[in-house]
Amino acid sequence: MKNQLLNRFIGVLDDRDEYQRYEIYKELAFLGIMLWYLSMFLMFISLIIDTIHNTLSFATPSLLLINMVYALMTVIKIRKKQLDETDCASVEEYEEKKKQLKKASSLAGFQWGLFMLVFMEYVSPYLSTGEIDVSWWNILIWLLGGLFFGMTMYGVSKSKLQKHF
Repeated sequence: MKNQLLNRFIGVLDDRDEYQRYEIYKELAFLGIMLWYLSMFLMFISLIIDTIHNTLSFATPSLLLINMVYALMTVIKIRKKQLDETDCASVEEYEEKKKQLKKASSLAGFQWGLFMLVFMEYVSPYLSTGEIDVSWWNILIWLLGGLFFGMTMYGVSKSKLQKHF
């Protein structure tokens, strides 16, 4: 069934050889990722428009649901096949990968916290009411949220490092 669906999608009558299928899958994977980012962008724009009009359209929750289901299915299938694990052959390699993960997770947590602070405390209130009222408590909450997000990302990523030494 997968081959029939693929053949109809690309417009051919017979099955492709292994190299052709590999190239088709590679192109479809890249385009799938690009379409996911595009739909996330459209969801964000729809959320901004809904915020400005103080409404909730059908598009915003629909795009959110589609994007989350797609992301969840992708993660489940990749984890089931253990394609997200990183093998470490030595202690030095393991420590180097952990160091890289700490740096990447810290940056991700900082970016998430900063984005949420700016969007939730400045952009969203300005678009909906035209007023901005930010307290130190709100800043602290988003900074702690970013710290928690970064630590969670580090924990999840570190669990994918496989020691083979």
